[in-house]
Amino acid sequence: MMDNIVDKASKFPPLEVLPCANVNVEKQAICEKPGKLACSSCKLVSYCSKECQKAHWATHKSDCKDAIRSSDWKPGWMIQGREPSFIDKTSTSTAEEFASRFQDRLSIGSSLWGNVPAMDIVNLPNNEKDLKTDLSLAFAASGDIRNVVATVNALESDYSGQLNILLNDLNPYIVSRNIALLLILGTVSDEVIAADIALHFWYSVFLPMEYRLRILSVVSTLVKKSSSSGPIVAPLGLHSTLTCLVSSDVRKLLIENVGPVMTPDQAQIEYKRVRKAPSRADFRDRMYMGLRPSHRLAFLEYRRFGIILPFGALNAHCNVPNPSLFSNGEWLQTDYADPLESWDMDKVFSAGKAHGAQPEDVYGCLYFYLSDQLRAFARHLRQHRISIHVFNSEACALAQGIPQGKFAEYGVPSTIRFDRIDVSNIMDPNYVGIRSVMDSWGPLLAKTENAALTGYFMNWVAFAEKARVADAGRSVLRSTMELMARRNRLRPAANSMLAVYLAMNDLDAFYDASKAFSKFLKDHGGADSRLQSRTIHRIIPHRLKTAIDAKPDALPEFADDENWYRYTRLINRTWTERYVEFVHGKA
Repeated sequence: MMDNIVDKASKFPPLEVLPCANVNVEKQAICEKPGKLACSSCKLVSYCSKECQKAHWATHKSDCKDAIRSSDWKPGWMIQGREPSFIDKTSTSTAEEFASRFQDRLSIGSSLWGNVPAMDIVNLPNNEKDLKTDLSLAFAASGDIRNVVATVNALESDYSGQLNILLNDLNPYIVSRNIALLLILGTVSDEVIAADIALHFWYSVFLPMEYRLRILSVVSTLVKKSSSSGPIVAPLGLHSTLTCLVSSDVRKLLIENVGPVMTPDQAQIEYKRVRKAPSRADFRDRMYMGLRPSHRLAFLEYRRFGIILPFGALNAHCNVPNPSLFSNGEWLQTDYADPLESWDMDKVFSAGKAHGAQPEDVYGCLYFYLSDQLRAFARHLRQHRISIHVFNSEACALAQGIPQGKFAEYGVPSTIRFDRIDVSNIMDPNYVGIRSVMDSWGPLLAKTENAALTGYFMNWVAFAEKARVADAGRSVLRSTMELMARRNRLRPAANSMLAVYLAMNDLDAFYDASKAFSKFLKDHGGADSRLQSRTIHRIIPHRLKTAIDAKPDALPEFADDENWYRYTRLINRTWTERYVEFVHGKA
């Protein structure tokens, strides 16, 4: 019943194309035609006609002429003639810089959104090549469900195998949100509505009231049906199932995540406190200084309201806080958390273009990309045979419990062996470490030609020598700068100091740290593992923006200036991330 009531009553259905931006909230007047004529100045909004553009100019003028879009815009520290606060003269090494990250509460928090792009951990065309093959996949430290979405969506529509997915994370906030997302996508009957609800629950700080009611109905009904000690079980369409063996903390959060625990004013004040913290102004300006004027405004807009929609779309109906992004009234993530970091930017812009959005409207492009991806995933849940088992355990403890038969009655037999095991970045020394992960999960990897354990290292540079340009000596710094110049990536800026800051952010994209990384793996136990590291990958590349089959020493490739801008300015990358594939026998 709830499906029909909400769907018919919905005044603001999910967007199929970019809408005309002629919106008057006070008069509740909306032009329902597509936006085809972009504002020639900012290109952040589009109109169906010149008449609508003229009618809306009085409203749009304040955005279009916002000071942050000015060609004269400068970071605050330049205007004030001081050094920026992110320059730490006391830090003499990467390790000290790494440690300093955890001294400011605004720079730490739960990672509810991934900070590296979603990965297809199967890559069927490059491995099994069989659309009928059954696959067992383990996401040992999943974070959000983006890798699950990317992996399932990459399977062709005529894939007919059985897909068994183990989805685990230790963080109860992440696990509760993942369960809610899967329930929304698998149980809301209309996949278009399901995708839109999931999109906003995943990434928007404020939701439409009708969406929160729908989520409350889906989640509370399921929790009430399950016993307090047993698993939570639900069908996801005709052929897929969800089984959740989770802690009491997760059960509690499932209800809190859809309840009225904050007023809109409380949520807005807290969001503003974090996103506009004075102590972090220089960090924000450091990001803004590399952006084009309209992108600066697009980022500022998301920091103001936290809603994933096209820039000119009506958002007044998104007025109910999303409690899953807060805990005890406090924002759960860092002040710089950004959903753009979770996805491939070229695909984001391509989807935006297909739906009529201009590249300046980066979050509008993201809205349409996520809509496409979540609709496809909801469709896969309905069409394919997918069994998802969700756990809230320490990763190694879970792996050790599986062969002992501790989870057999919940659908994970002691004999299960996985075709893919993705461990995210828990092999980093500051988390679980290589040997512990290998000893626990290695025995659960199927002994087949294509089976692989995948993961990545994000913080390894703090535990290795010469892992970054800054630590490799002056000659390496000089040669790296020369390479950047040859590739035309040392660009002049309005201010010479500006150019220096921009260049320093990108140095490691032009640095081959493969030897340092190989030594790091050996020093930390990777060489002693029963699994072997693949030299030539078949699932994911060694580094971001390199080919899957590239050698370990390959540097990131950027097709053109636009591609360079998208991956070095619009999103935050360290360019020191290293991906691995471990397999049985000869690599």
